[in-house]
This record gives sequence, C-alpha cells and structure tokens, in this order.
Amino acid sequence: MNYKKLLNDHLTNNTDKTPVVVALLSGLAIGAVLGVLFAPASGSETRSLIADKSKDLTDSAKDTLQSYKEKLQTGANDLAATAKDKFQTYKEKIQAGADDLADVKDKAVDSLKSKASNAENDVLNQAKQDIDNA
Repeated sequence: MNYKKLLNDHLTNNTDKTPVVVALLSGLAIGAVLGVLFAPASGSETRSLIADKSKDLTDSAKDTLQSYKEKLQTGANDLAATAKDKFQTYKEKIQAGADDLADVKDKAVDSLKSKASNAENDVLNQAKQDIDNA
C-alpha cells in the first residue's frame, strides 16, 4: 500500500489540520515519555523529567489552542465585517432604488396633472367658443 500517496490525498482533500496537530502532539508526548523512561537516570530524576516534559507539552498544547482561538476569532471578525459591508451596500442600493421610484412617481403625477389641466383648458376654451358661436 502506498502510504505516502494516501497521506497526501488525505491532507490535500481535508483542510482541517486539527487531526494532524493532535497526532503530532500525541507522538511527541509518547516519544518524550519513552525516551525518559529508557534513559539511564534515577527515579526522582525520571519523574522530574516526566513532569517537565508534561508541563512543556501542556504549554505547547495551550499555545496551539490559543493560536486556533485567535484564528477563529479573526475569521469571525472578518466574516462579521464582510456581512456588515454587504448589508450596508444592499441597504444603499435599496434606498437608491426607492428614491428612483419616488422620482418616477413624482414625474408621472406631474405629467398627469399637466395633461388634466391642459384637457380642462381645452374643454373650457371649446365651451367658450360654443357659447360665442351660439
């Protein structure tokens, strides 16, 4: 079986690197513990080394978690800013459309008033002519 190809396929298809980080940290922890256990040292030195390595590993895990938290917070902030910008853009477009529609309505009303006034004047003029001719 081609493990290198399988690993590459998995890594390229999967954008979530959390399992890789967990596996790396687990491997480091196991390697550190085994290295300390098989090292020629006294029991107290070995326990001290294990405690130190555990603390280092815990600090490393905390740093990694903090890094992911910061990335997540940055992504959330970016997403919120983008959503706010899109909302503002669409709000402005809707307002511009409403303003344009109001302008069209005003022009139509003015045109109808003008035509009605012209028609009224034409009727009055025709009535005067009819009265003068009668």
